[in-house]
Parts: sequence; structure tokens; C-alpha cells
Amino acid sequence: MEKKVMVAIDESECSHWALQWALENLGHTISASQLFIFNAQPLPNFAYLSASTYGAPPTAVDLINTVQENQKKLALALLEKAKGICANRG
Repeated sequence: MEKKVMVAIDESECSHWALQWALENLGHTISASQLFIFNAQPLPNFAYLSASTYGAPPTAVDLINTVQENQKKLALALLEKAKGICANRG
């Protein structure tokens, strides 16, 4: 039976320690199966945008797009760091 390992990461150092722990202690399982790195981010609070939409709707849309792009960049940076940790552990 093929096993799968998933490690959730975020911006905290603890999550990267959890990834290192998984690589050190579950290496035999990971080497024979797949490792999934999961990153979840809290939804941004856009409630304050309702006031900013009066008279300037494109500004609110631009702000939402900027926040989403920043979240995407953060997720990619976290995954790159996780990739580096995995590469260092073989």
C-alpha cells in the first residue's frame, strides 16, 4: 500500500521545523511514495474596502488584485523555502 505524506507550512519557523522532522523521521516512507507540501493562508479581510468603493470602484479592484498577487508571491516563496529544505535532506 502506497503511503502519502503531507506537511502543512506557513510563515512560521515551527512549520519549517515540522517539515524537517517529517524528512528526518519519515524518510523511509517519503522515499517510497509522495510528499505533499500544503500552504494555506487566511483570507484577507476586505470588509474595509466597502468604504473605498464609493466613487472609485477601480481602486478597490486594484487593491484586491494587489493583495491576491502578494499572497501568491508569499506562497511561492514559502514553497521555494520548503523545496530548499527538502533538497538539503536529499
